[in-house]
Amino acid sequence: MTFYLHADLTFVCVDPTRDTDDEFDTFTDAVTDALYDLAEVDDGIIDPDITVKITDRWASIHMGITADTEADAVRLFSANVRAALHAAGCGTPDWPIYKPTTPVPQVQAAGFTRA
Repeated sequence: MTFYLHADLTFVCVDPTRDTDDEFDTFTDAVTDALYDLAEVDDGIIDPDITVKITDRWASIHMGITADTEADAVRLFSANVRAALHAAGCGTPDWPIYKPTTPVPQVQAAGFTRA
């Protein structure tokens, strides 16, 4: 079964001298690329996408997850979001540009179904 989930995240830049719209745009592009890379190697990840409000340092990550239960889907979703954030340098020692201000995002069922 496929569960469509999303998580809304806000970020602060740990280096105020690098807190620019361009830097955040580059960071969210890297997160998106990492999500696509994960989906390429895992057919249980369906249509990952990210919506961004650059000036608010906000991103909403959406994707479908194939799992037996919604609880398993939430676990897999969270693990893949975390992997994508780490791949983009978020929360990784010596690469800290942005870090989430929400330590554990509220993952919720997305309000649409796949046709």
